[in-house]
Amino acid sequence: MESKEAATSEVLGLREVLVHAGTAGPLNAEVFADIASAVYSSDSGPSELKEILDDWDGFSKPFSSANLLAGYCRQIRGDLKGAEEILRKEKRSEWGFHCFLKTTLALGRIQDAASLAEDGIEKYPDSTALRYAAIEAFSRAGRNEEALKLLEKMSRAAEGSPDYAFHQGLYLEKMGEYKQAIEWYRKATDLEPEHAEAFFRMGYLLDYYGEGDATEDAIEAYEACLQITPVHTNAVMNLGVLYEDRERYHDAIKCFETVLRYFPDHHRARLYLEDAEASTRMFYDKEQEKKADRQSQVLKIPVSDFELSVRSRNCLQKMNIDTLGDLIMKSEQELLSYKNFGETSLKEIKDMLTQKSLRLGQGLEQKPGDFGSSRNPLEATVSAEVLDRPIESLELSVRSRRCMERLEVKSLRDLINKTEVELMSAKNFGMTSLNEIKLKLSELGLTLKQ
Repeated sequence: MESKEAATSEVLGLREVLVHAGTAGPLNAEVFADIASAVYSSDSGPSELKEILDDWDGFSKPFSSANLLAGYCRQIRGDLKGAEEILRKEKRSEWGFHCFLKTTLALGRIQDAASLAEDGIEKYPDSTALRYAAIEAFSRAGRNEEALKLLEKMSRAAEGSPDYAFHQGLYLEKMGEYKQAIEWYRKATDLEPEHAEAFFRMGYLLDYYGEGDATEDAIEAYEACLQITPVHTNAVMNLGVLYEDRERYHDAIKCFETVLRYFPDHHRARLYLEDAEASTRMFYDKEQEKKADRQSQVLKIPVSDFELSVRSRNCLQKMNIDTLGDLIMKSEQELLSYKNFGETSLKEIKDMLTQKSLRLGQGLEQKPGDFGSSRNPLEATVSAEVLDRPIESLELSVRSRRCMERLEVKSLRDLINKTEVELMSAKNFGMTSLNEIKLKLSELGLTLKQ
């Protein structure tokens, strides 16, 4: 049955919903959901909320929980620092403590959030909402045994609960059990078709770890978030990136514009929007791409496919030249300096390359996009344990991660042997992604190759 508060929010504006929340009785999850829905059900909602907050002292005079509501409103506007400052003083109530814990998690202070969770479940042992928040905090902090104990305590009473299914998925995800996590997230969305966070986590895992056509399933999960109010910013951002990967630039633009409509100061959305708009103006030469692909195939042809003299064949074999690509990396002088390789063999080799519109030394010429083979000096000073970590350990954004896949960067060792120019040359890789990677590396005392 639809709650009284939910029914009320359908006919009341944001001001009326807030007045009802502040004066009608104790706050609960439904009241908070109604406020968020009222803010993001219209384009004018965020700006109207800002106006209300600017005059909050006057507006909230009759409210019984004015500070808690102010903290929550700042939280959903994305003003996490402002929310934290207010909610820090509201831990004397169950929902004040809950909002403060969720804000701490949103700020990325995971260990602080886990410590808060301990205090919260001790102070409010009967609070289901705080238990779920604690499971999230413990899971993200790597305190897996504590998260599992809470889940086991709640399992019997919470059977059939979408929130239980979601947090079971979250725990399994942090344990690396991605397939099982996806199934629990799917169960959560079956039980609650508007569980945006479950759709988001499911989409993320399908895109990151799924097999076969899983990326299409990820898109479907993210698209489900578009139909839910309030908008799930991260889901819409990731969806935009996936659209871009499929060259659906106009759909990507709509995603980034949606985020900016509600969060005009969202820096990453603005940068991605500019990139997507630029892509619609780019000239794409399919014939040029086909030509480049044909040349790549030619360079892979083994030299053994050609009718060479025994002397030439033996010389190339001893020099470890297996393909035409290997051969064009050699100059005439290098070949002639090899024992038993003379002018006759040189002419034979040059004629063979001419047949394929190639020549000796061609691969040695520096062109845009060619990069030196020197290694990053950091390899000699950083432990192999760090360098061999998988690239997934950096927990990059979807866009940065996809660029790593295109560049076949699988470990931190691979990454530090890339230059900024190499990374920037990858499709859809911009300054935001570059800065993200440089920051992540700097935290480990690493840098890209100069």
